Amino acid sequence: MFLSRYRQTVDTYAPLLGRSYRLLRDAIYFRHFVQTKYGFRIAGDSRIAQDNWEVDQIDAFLELIKTHDVVLDLGANIGIYSCLAASRGKHVIAVEPSPRNLKFLYRNLLENRFNNVEVFPLALAQQCGIQKIYGFGDTASLIPGWAHARKAQPGLAPAITLDAIAAGRFQNKKLLVKMDVEGYELEVLRGATEILDSRVKPTWMIEIGLCNDYIPGGINHNFTATFDMFWKRGYQCRMIHFPLTLVTQDDIGRWVNNGIISPQNASFLFWVD
Repeated sequence: MFLSRYRQTVDTYAPLLGRSYRLLRDAIYFRHFVQTKYGFRIAGDSRIAQDNWEVDQIDAFLELIKTHDVVLDLGANIGIYSCLAASRGKHVIAVEPSPRNLKFLYRNLLENRFNNVEVFPLALAQQCGIQKIYGFGDTASLIPGWAHARKAQPGLAPAITLDAIAAGRFQNKKLLVKMDVEGYELEVLRGATEILDSRVKPTWMIEIGLCNDYIPGGINHNFTATFDMFWKRGYQCRMIHFPLTLVTQDDIGRWVNNGIISPQNASFLFWVD
């Protein structure tokens, strides 16, 4: 639609129009559930229910949850990954700060009677407090200007560390952590050192961008430091899209020097054998 294609311009020069459009669109989404091929129904952006939505990531996720006990869905959005895990009988912790996304997340969990999901309507950060949140929907972020979001009049969200939510709760259980926090990965990991250092190391699926139009200034200056949080703890890494290809520290250095990930990808799996 026109307003979708020109969202940044509309939000800059006619923010009330942009907000009105999104509220109308969400009112339509909220009334309609779409059946997924995974056996449950969801309301929200209809793209997420389509068979071609994040196919590699979802296939990897479904394979991983077979050998994991608890799923932490960080940046749960409307809940597609929480629903996937809950539909397979897994204990799920879903963390999501956006009021808009939470509205759909609650509705989807209730519609499918998924009662094994704990929802934390919070942002994740390095320390507890109150954070400004910018943007709307699936691109809302704690980073000012993320995805061209207007910096004026941000929302507010209470923030907590991941350690405060989950550290020490699941001793001797294997955790699968799916993280999609729109550029705030390093700060979330800095608030999760107890979990990172736990005896039974969790497996992490993380979306991490190096260079794209969503990142303010175009470059993620925390890219190397984010991977270092795992290297120094003995983790291995591979791309989700290329399951037989290990990612090394040399790869990270080359990508940063070249200013591009090759092959282009932003979804990574971290694990300890």
